[in-house]
Amino acid sequence: MIQGDVPSDHEPIGVRERRLATAVDAFLAVAAAGVMLAWAAGHPVLYSPAAPVMSVFTAFSLLVMVLVRQARLHLETWPIALSLAMTGLVLGGNVSSIVMLAMMPPELWAAFPGIVLTSTMTSIGLVLFCSYDLVIALRDTPQSAFILDDLLIHLALVPGGVSLLGYLLGNPTYLSVHADPRIGISPLEMAFLGFYAVSAVVSNPRLFLWQFLAAGWTNRLVFAGLFANQFVAPVVVALLLTGRGSKGPGIELFVLLAGVVTTLSFLLLQARVARRERGPSISRA
Repeated sequence: MIQGDVPSDHEPIGVRERRLATAVDAFLAVAAAGVMLAWAAGHPVLYSPAAPVMSVFTAFSLLVMVLVRQARLHLETWPIALSLAMTGLVLGGNVSSIVMLAMMPPELWAAFPGIVLTSTMTSIGLVLFCSYDLVIALRDTPQSAFILDDLLIHLALVPGGVSLLGYLLGNPTYLSVHADPRIGISPLEMAFLGFYAVSAVVSNPRLFLWQFLAAGWTNRLVFAGLFANQFVAPVVVALLLTGRGSKGPGIELFVLLAGVVTTLSFLLLQARVARRERGPSISRA
């Protein structure tokens, strides 16, 4: 069991997967702590007054999230209430950050030059990851036609895909840059969120995606095509049809969103088919 204080039927992960998830999370924890120490020392990592920089609040959020995950995986006596409380703290903090950026006047941010808030796009990604963590802390990923866990993980990757378009095109809108140019998604944040997603997927053997990919090479090729349609096609469209330095949403964003809908719809339909093949005795979400 993952939580030892409550009845649980959580399925343990394999030794190799546990080691990989632990290694990735250990790297993230050390790196996040390093970012926080750099801010405390007055020398933020990769700091630029004219470009997005990784916020200390983003580093703190990721540090808490990886520590909670590793505690769930390795400590049988780790209380589920503590997982919910700490993850809820991160989720609530990032929702508050989104509200503050939407409502606070930019002049107020300028009054605190030593503080960089987490950008709206980054906070959306963290909120989705926290929602996923809350769901799997409460129960195993069910064999259900509604693959909520897979959906949350997939949606959490979308801000990173949009940010990639932003860096390729030099588009501040896609980078979630606000009145303060330091508030946005930095390459460092994109890397952190990417590694967090890898560990989240590896540490959950019950995700429908694993079952779908394990069914054969045909499924793997199909998913590779869907992945390319979602993340590679928008880049190709952006480079061919959109000029660098443009602002605001362009056709590439709608191509990306169409790819997201296509992938999610396909996985939902496949989960429905798989559930019918397994019969009505399957557990529901």
